[in-house]
Parts: sequence; structure tokens; C-alpha cells
Amino acid sequence: MIRLHASPILLAAIALAIPAGNACQADLVRLKTGGELRGKVLNERESEAGNVSIRTVAGALVTVPRKQVEFVARRSMLYEEYELKARLTPATVEDQWSLAEWCVANRLMRQRDIHLENILELDPENAAAHQGLGHVQRNGSWTTHEEDMLARGYVKYRGRYITPEEKMLLDNSQQDREKQLAWYEKIRVWSNWLTGRYDGPRQKAIDALADLTDPHAVPALQNFFGDKTNRDVRIVYINTLGQIASAEAVNALIELAVSEDDQGLRIRAIDQIPQQANAQAAQTLVSYLQNDNNLVVRRAASALKSLGDSQAVPYLIEALVTTHKYRYAVDAPAVGVTLGPGGVTSGLQAPLLPPGLEAGLRTGLISPENIIPPQNPVSIKQWRTVRVDQQNPEVLEALNEITQVNFGYDERTWKLWWMSQNS
Repeated sequence: MIRLHASPILLAAIALAIPAGNACQADLVRLKTGGELRGKVLNERESEAGNVSIRTVAGALVTVPRKQVEFVARRSMLYEEYELKARLTPATVEDQWSLAEWCVANRLMRQRDIHLENILELDPENAAAHQGLGHVQRNGSWTTHEEDMLARGYVKYRGRYITPEEKMLLDNSQQDREKQLAWYEKIRVWSNWLTGRYDGPRQKAIDALADLTDPHAVPALQNFFGDKTNRDVRIVYINTLGQIASAEAVNALIELAVSEDDQGLRIRAIDQIPQQANAQAAQTLVSYLQNDNNLVVRRAASALKSLGDSQAVPYLIEALVTTHKYRYAVDAPAVGVTLGPGGVTSGLQAPLLPPGLEAGLRTGLISPENIIPPQNPVSIKQWRTVRVDQQNPEVLEALNEITQVNFGYDERTWKLWWMSQNS
């Protein structure tokens, strides 16, 4: 048995010399120098005090001072095998499809989706990849099942899609609904007083809302205050929600935290969430980390940073870099023509002509001299879509704040570190 007490220089050489993914064991020791050792990590009894011991792919037993170790990740062999395959698989539709099928056979469904997405990057209209991801065709374009159902007016409720009316019935018993409706008239009056010209009624409304704690009032508050633009009124709205101990009030505050344009109001909304509701709030906020709107993703991350709940860490890691679609307009010339003497020369670009005139030119039925283009061609807009990978600084800041470590935008290292913390 070879036993090495590694110096930093020797350790770096060993880490560089070990081929990635070739070990019979899948444990990984991440060094503070950035190197990695793969093999079988020995347990506490087998290791010397203050050290980490790992049997490498070459059969050597390497003992590393624990102070030189960033973290230790104990991983299944299957995960190691997948990482090797993913690194070596060419970026072609056929090879990515083969790897996706291997992932299915080994029950790595999340990794399989990654390679189906890779196929769509190479071939955006690949029907098999779309179907594998659960996409459906809507108006001639592929869309996710969720987007399709939402576009048809359904809402998601406990993992299934139902109509808004069904959701309302499920959410509220008749008795609760009556209690909610009873608040509508009161809050409508207070809303009018708050935005009115007279100081007396305005102060009465402020005092009444300051005493409001009934959860049944939340729907009415959202209805009458949700779209108010006056900043002072929105502050009253946020403060009132903060007084109400209910999941509905917390969700309303979260909605403000990701949709409000005023940063001060977003911060106030998060500050109003009671500490005992932090776990619920974090669970709701992580769903916004995959939002189509990059601004919403970054605001959700800022809110999670304020809450400091570690349950958000794996979701934040996934959101370090997110992909978003953007539409932009480009000019496409639209040419009108006139038949008559002194028309265009034969050098006119045929694709700019209406199909009938183009056919006439090609067959000789119409002379080029008889086609007169307009002096100022009309420019029409064509819309194009581009996918952009965006790094999210607020996500990285949230991870740094919650974990007190920093691996930048290196998603793989973040995942390995998180695995080491939970193994």
C-alpha cells in the first residue's frame, strides 16, 4: 500500500494527474487550490486525526490535511459515470439523443432533460425532443404543457390544472367566502378615503387599516389596493398585509417583492414577512427563480437573500445562469410595383416582387422595363426570437450570504459542495 502525506505541490500534481471520471469509486475531494481527488474516501476511523484520506484511481492512499480541503462529496458511481459521458459526448442530435436514452435507462431523468434541451438548441423543431420534454404544439409553435394550459385559461392547483372558478371553490368554503365578501364594502370605502382630498377621512382609513388582522380581508385588500400607484397608499397596503398572520397575506407580500418596480417597497414587503413564515415564503420564492422574466428571477433571489433560508440553496444554484427568450423587430422591405413604361431594369431582386410579377418576369410575359418600384419602399417589421443565457448577480449574492462560501458561477462546484454538506 502506498501512503502519501501530500505537500501542497505534490497534492496539486496528484490532483492534475488523476483522469476525471475514471475512478472505480465516485467520492470526490475538492481542494482549496481548485484541484480534485477522486476515489474512495476512508471513514473517520480509518483516517488520521485532522486529515482526509482517499484511495485514488491509481491505488495510492493519499492523506490530505483537512485544512487544505474545501469539501468532500460522496457520490454514487452512476453519477460519476454520467459526468464522464456528458463531457465526452459530441454536440450532435444523434449523440445527445443516445445519452438521453442512457439517462432514462439509469433513471437519471433530470439529466435526461438536459440533453433533450441540448437537442433543441441544435434542432429547435425536433419533435421527439419536444415530446420527451412534455411540450405540445399550439398555433404551430412548440410550447410547454404548463404554458399551453395557462394560455387556455387554466390555473395550477396542487399539481393539476383546473379552471379559476374551480380553484376558488376549492380554496374557499362557502362560509369563508361570505366572510371575505363582507370585507369588500369596508375596504372599498377606506380605499376611497385614502385617495380622497380630505384629511379627516384619510386618517380614519389609516387608523382602521392599522387595526386590521383578519385573514379574510386579504382578497379585498388585493382587489382595492393591488393596483394603486400612490406610494404612500402602497406603504399602507404593505404594512396592513404584514399585520395579518395568514399564508394568503405572505403570498401577497411575495408578489409585491417580485413585481413592484420601487426597490424600497420591495424591501419593505420582504421585511413585513413574519419570521415564523420565512420557510413558507422561501418555498414560494424559489418557484420564481425559473420565471421567464429575468428581472423577476433576480428580484426573487434578492428576497431569498434577505430571508436567509438554507432550503433555497439548491434552487439558487440552479438559477445562477438562466436562459430567457427575447423578441426583437427587424426591418423587412415590402416592395410595391407599378406596371408601365420606363419600369425597372433586369437587375431588380426578384424575391422583392409579388409572386405573380416574379413569375411573369421569369416566363417573359412581363418585360422588366414595365415594372416601376416605389420611390420610398415601405419597411415592415418581422419579429425574431433569441435565447440568451444570463448570469444572475443577485442569485450569487444570495448564495454567498446564505452559505458563506463563494464558487462564482461554477454551478458544478456549487452542486458538489452542497452534496458534501448533506452527505
